[in-house]
Amino acid sequence: MTLHTQHIDGRDEAEIRSVLLGYVAALDGRNFEQLADAFTETAELENTFESYIPGGDAFTGVMARGAKDIAGAIGGLMGRLDATQHFLGAIWLEPTAGGVRTRTQVIAHHHRGTGFYHTGGTYIDSFVRTDSGWRIDRRVLHTSWTTGEPSVVTGA
Repeated sequence: MTLHTQHIDGRDEAEIRSVLLGYVAALDGRNFEQLADAFTETAELENTFESYIPGGDAFTGVMARGAKDIAGAIGGLMGRLDATQHFLGAIWLEPTAGGVRTRTQVIAHHHRGTGFYHTGGTYIDSFVRTDSGWRIDRRVLHTSWTTGEPSVVTGA
């Protein structure tokens, strides 16, 4: 077990939580351009799925790099849906040498017509402080479970 002597003050923690909540609010509000505000210009977005999940390989890997490309990739994928709703659960924050690492539980509902694809997993984020405040420099979305039809999201 590693003990960290760095401390996350209340203001930093509140700002990081605000970025996480702002991201899902923009996503569910269909404001895909605003998604870029959560990321740095050098950010990387990667998806991983538990190996037992059928169709997970279609989503696995680095999805995009850079705030605008990440927002565009997510908008392209989620924009074909009629509705989404993302619920954030527990959020753990850990100071690192370069910023803050967070782990956030997420349950996501994706709907198109009468079809659905629901997922549960964890956002694993590396936050860095920028001139614009705390931003995500790397996000790994690890999906632990799914239910429904992946084709709702893939369009296949």
